[in-house]
Amino acid sequence: MAKRAFAAAGLSIIAVLLASCGTHDPAMIASERQAKSTELLNARKQKGALILARFVYPGLFGPVRCPGDIRLRKLVDGAPDKVAAPVSFWTAYRWLLPEQKKPADMKGNILNPVGDAKDYARAFHPIEPGTYIVTYASCELSSPNGTLKLEAGGDHGGLFNYISALEGASTITIGEGQIVDAGYFRVHGTRTHPVVVGQEASAAEREVMREVLPGAYSSITFKKFGE
Repeated sequence: MAKRAFAAAGLSIIAVLLASCGTHDPAMIASERQAKSTELLNARKQKGALILARFVYPGLFGPVRCPGDIRLRKLVDGAPDKVAAPVSFWTAYRWLLPEQKKPADMKGNILNPVGDAKDYARAFHPIEPGTYIVTYASCELSSPNGTLKLEAGGDHGGLFNYISALEGASTITIGEGQIVDAGYFRVHGTRTHPVVVGQEASAAEREVMREVLPGAYSSITFKKFGE
């Protein structure tokens, strides 16, 4: 009986702990959001500006998230700078697709992975002000057969490296001190003739960002590739 009582007590404790993991203290959430806002505002001092982008893959049944890498080079005399090192940054991981609405439950789920303050603060990448052009992009899609990597462009370095700009809306200008949300980044066409299509962050995404980054939201510049 004693063993049963001990086991029951242990299970009760575990249940309480698991339940507490699902609770959210409003004060703690507010404090974290303000802290991440301040962190974001300070992060732009590293190189003079910040950039964030969401990689969208044009799937058969509609756009899907495809987290990946975008490589930029400064634009010099209408062409990518082949001397200076490129700027590579990982795209955001948790966000709403263009057609999705802001869910009532900000915790989100598998279909609506709503970003929180940590997600957005982590997704903004330090970058020097200037006009850039995309020379390479890749993203990874999960499938029943594993992970599928999609690539466009070159710019890898090495003996057989080639550097050329992607076609379409492949440029973006970053101003001094700006925190740039570059919206949705799409690549159409083929590996050898990739075409970039840009789109600003949706109204729902902006609503989410306004809520989770209250201290930094007013400082964010919303634009798209091609501007």
